[in-house]
Amino acid sequence: MNKKLMALAVAGALTAPGLVVAQVPTTLTAQPGVASNAGITLYGRVDETVMYDQFKGAANTAISDVKKSDLYSPGNAMGVKGREDLGGGTAAWFQLEIGVWPSERLETSTVTGNNWGGRNSGIGISSGAGDIMFGVWDTPYKAVDFVWNSINSGGFSAGGVIMNMADSTGALNNALCTNAVSNGTGSVTTGANGVCVTEATASNTAWSRRVSNSVQYWSPVMSGFQVKVMTALANYQSPGNVAFASGLPKPKEYSANATWARGPLSVGLGYDYHEGLRPGTAAGQNANPKDSAVQIGAKWNFGPGEIGAGYEQITYGNSAASGATDNGMKVPAYVVNGRFNAGPGAFWASYSGSDAKSCSTTNTTATSIGTAVCGVKAKEYSIGYDYILSKRTKMYIAFNKIDNGTTTLGNGSVVGSSYYYIAGPAANANNGTGGALAAGTDVTTYGLGIQHVF
Repeated sequence: MNKKLMALAVAGALTAPGLVVAQVPTTLTAQPGVASNAGITLYGRVDETVMYDQFKGAANTAISDVKKSDLYSPGNAMGVKGREDLGGGTAAWFQLEIGVWPSERLETSTVTGNNWGGRNSGIGISSGAGDIMFGVWDTPYKAVDFVWNSINSGGFSAGGVIMNMADSTGALNNALCTNAVSNGTGSVTTGANGVCVTEATASNTAWSRRVSNSVQYWSPVMSGFQVKVMTALANYQSPGNVAFASGLPKPKEYSANATWARGPLSVGLGYDYHEGLRPGTAAGQNANPKDSAVQIGAKWNFGPGEIGAGYEQITYGNSAASGATDNGMKVPAYVVNGRFNAGPGAFWASYSGSDAKSCSTTNTTATSIGTAVCGVKAKEYSIGYDYILSKRTKMYIAFNKIDNGTTTLGNGSVVGSSYYYIAGPAANANNGTGGALAAGTDVTTYGLGIQHVF
């Protein structure tokens, strides 16, 4: 039974939401039930969860008590990949991946990746010196999640929720495609220079990122050790005639990791650096604040089960004008999770927490960046059971709770965090669309799901 569990865990991990698929296999063979033609392999994951959600907010927030039931398709994907030997130890490879939604639950305001190439996709050259890849791909920083993560049933991992702040796909910010950009003397409308980006823009505060226009290098795996580095190309840069009153944002992102896996132990260290993704727009503010994040994780497999742990420190830089209150923030987060074989399946559980520190709170306001709010703690815990049906199919039950903390300011107003993993009740439109969650809302989820990988 342990062999069946391990096989399914590996298959699930290979197509887990946002997973960085490493080098395409050197030898391509047909998988069970899947045709392989001319070096092309079809793969995918279909995971459907019947979910019942309960949203409960603080007494004076927009959401008091909302219930919701639906089908949820977390991280479902289908892809094709292939590899061709070029001789001399060199090969060319490609991967094209698309998000799939069997329940037809498409909230286009919050969902990207719904086209071929919208998820991890690229073309690369492989040699004894490593791989160079061009395309849209998970950052090396995000890949560290899969070092510590032991949960691949439904969307209940802390990765992309508490850890990493949020999950996002898209290009870097583009000041030239911002409506009514101020240049200090007037207002310039979108596309003033006759050009504008045509692809989705990634969240400027998320750290679980799949980045468009990325260039990555992956070193060879040496005694279980590997290094990955990435940069993302900005879409458009102005010579300076189009800018915010604070100046011209020049978005940049650099990401790197180092991972080691040998026997039952896996360890990973990740670093990500953003500049100009959260520009201050008023005169005197910083148009290119510097944000960074460091993450470390490890996982130990002890035979009948495994346990993993991760810790990260996100630092958002100050974009305020000189002499004004510092609007930066530090957000530490942690997670402990694991699974244990029992009967025809395995129990799994996770606990994670986050806090917002080194930030400003006044009588009437609290610094807020992304889903974090100054001085507010958030927690997420999950528990579930996988029932193994075959090497590629399982059913599972799950319970998940996100506890978004709140704090009361001196004027009596309540502020709170808004961590979440799916579009929910919006603060000003309680209709379940729009992908926003009212500040301080706790979310309790019960799920029953089935997953098949191929």
